[in-house]
Amino acid sequence: MTDTTTENQTVEVTPVHLADVLLDREFNPAGDPILSRATPDQLLEACGLIPHFFCDACANCEIENPEGFTLDNIADAMDRIYQYGGFRYGWKGTVDQKGIYHAADSEDPPLSPIMRFRYRNHAADWHPEQNETEAKLYQPRVIECMVYRYAVVAIRERNDGPVRIGRFD
Repeated sequence: MTDTTTENQTVEVTPVHLADVLLDREFNPAGDPILSRATPDQLLEACGLIPHFFCDACANCEIENPEGFTLDNIADAMDRIYQYGGFRYGWKGTVDQKGIYHAADSEDPPLSPIMRFRYRNHAADWHPEQNETEAKLYQPRVIECMVYRYAVVAIRERNDGPVRIGRFD
């Protein structure tokens, strides 16, 4: 919060990031008992800049090219923003319906998501009068981003389709 003083008044300004406005947030979505001891602020803090990378990547993909609002393009955009790999060096494993990450190596324990973020593209809102072809192109889509311990990140299109898993430490 920043205080700005003028001659007659003090105005408090709170910085707001696009992620604070555009992303739906779900704290401890798998109901992990260890994570349930943390406050929402602590869980959000544990996610660091990852929600911002995700939101910026989704917004950029949607604005630059609605046809390009795909999982691969969003993952590539997150890599460009992060600049140190992320999905470029993808991790093997699966993410179940609850969002729990199961590593390819059976010796690694499953990881519950700290938080789940959802971005809904708004292309359909911008094109209210659509023909059949445009309706397919501009249909609303929801992309999920799950953040885990150890800066592991998974993105997917709402519980179906492929999953991209990487690390954003």
